[in-house]
Amino acid sequence: MNNGLNGSPFLENQPNFRTLEGIQTASGRKFRKNMVYRSGSLNKLSPSDISKLEDIGLALVIDFRSDREVSSYPGTVIPSVKKTLRIIISDEARDRAMEFLERNDAAGLENVLIADYRRMIRNDSMRFAEFFRTLEQATDLPLVYHCAAGKDRTGIATVLLLTALDVDIDTVKQDYFLSNEHLKSYAERLIRKVTEEGRNGEILRPMMEVRQEYLQAALDEIDCSFGGLDNYLSKILRVDSELLKTKYLE
Repeated sequence: MNNGLNGSPFLENQPNFRTLEGIQTASGRKFRKNMVYRSGSLNKLSPSDISKLEDIGLALVIDFRSDREVSSYPGTVIPSVKKTLRIIISDEARDRAMEFLERNDAAGLENVLIADYRRMIRNDSMRFAEFFRTLEQATDLPLVYHCAAGKDRTGIATVLLLTALDVDIDTVKQDYFLSNEHLKSYAERLIRKVTEEGRNGEILRPMMEVRQEYLQAALDEIDCSFGGLDNYLSKILRVDSELLKTKYLE
């Protein structure tokens, strides 16, 4: 199984599903086995995928997607799951991206996610706080949290979680950028499809990837609006780091 830092995808129809198992903190502690997973949408799972998730005993799903996304792409029923919790983080970037695509505005598309990462930090702190309360209080484990592609909303949530657990920034970034590897084939297929329809599919590439400037935009917004990452986690999100370490680290 993919240990969160390398390896092949675990699910055939959701390549960005992966475990946080084995990710190491600065003090040498590691994320426990079969506790927390991150993913993209679970709406196209194959029978084999469902069987794998049952085998690991997946019990709780945290879904960051908007009402529109859930309505269009409802999640697959996974018999072992006891509860699905909605923590809605807006997919505003999709609307802006479609406008720029229609205008063939490559520069606009390059900046959509930079602006959206800043927006998430400014507007969705209460949702990220709810995410942490859920992790702190969860009794149905293992759990998975996900958005659509599993790279942006899920990516920021994971950056915050790993930082709260004292994982060093290089390891945090390694996990963040792993989405590019897992989603590469999907991104290439979509870009090719749009190109075959007579539009410039290549300008979509910034929306299909995670990039250093996206993550930096979120970190800069945290510094500017909330006085730094430590303050954001402890005072704004009110994360109980010690509880999380006891619960999720070996």
